Amino acid sequence: MDLLLKIARCPLVESWYDDHLISNKCYEILTTQQVEFSAHQIPEPWSGDITKAPILFLSSNPSIDNNSKYPVWDWPDDQIEDYFSNRFGGRQQWIEDGIRCLNNDGSRTTVRFWAAVKARARELLEKAPMPGKDYALTEVVHCKSRNEVGVAQVLSECVKRYLRPVLSEASGAKIIVVLGNIAGQTLKQEFKMPANARMAGPVEVGLGNRYLVFLPHPNFRGPRTFRDCLEPSQLETLREALRN
Repeated sequence: MDLLLKIARCPLVESWYDDHLISNKCYEILTTQQVEFSAHQIPEPWSGDITKAPILFLSSNPSIDNNSKYPVWDWPDDQIEDYFSNRFGGRQQWIEDGIRCLNNDGSRTTVRFWAAVKARARELLEKAPMPGKDYALTEVVHCKSRNEVGVAQVLSECVKRYLRPVLSEASGAKIIVVLGNIAGQTLKQEFKMPANARMAGPVEVGLGNRYLVFLPHPNFRGPRTFRDCLEPSQLETLREALRN
């Protein structure tokens, strides 16, 4: 949980509120919130049991929604830990059925991105997945914004600080599914892979060997499933890795 809180309490957020210097690489993404420090929605380390989930989905950055019940800076650490580690069923059912977020007024909203991720997990497992157990989610940039605002400016800093620790120390995934161009280009540069690679592995990541798979973002208007984007033999290799 040290890494979880290190990301959630990123010192760059606090320093921005202290001095509001535009030299802070995160200023553009942080200023999208326009709130007091205590009400700032904190960076999102990951969602789900990342240490045990055999599949990890990696995307660009989390989208912000002011209506959803989400940790802000003045939440205590234990609640923050529960929210992210047990987001699919902890002290509260933060996310219902893997796709519906809890709002501040008690209502639920279906998140299309989560629905797409759940469908991809089902495709790999060939059965209904258990969200948060069979798969977890994380991002290359952990601060929230809309339409990836500020991601390009902060990407190198966030990757330098947190990407390797999340993948190498926190995640126990056998398969890392990278979604979208930003996350895809970042991982390919980090692990020195060809720009057109769709799949690689097993690749040594930390103490384990993982498969890296690259899919379009769920919002992409075109082929975006494993069956559409991989050779049948590649898909079977991934499924076999999960069976074992």
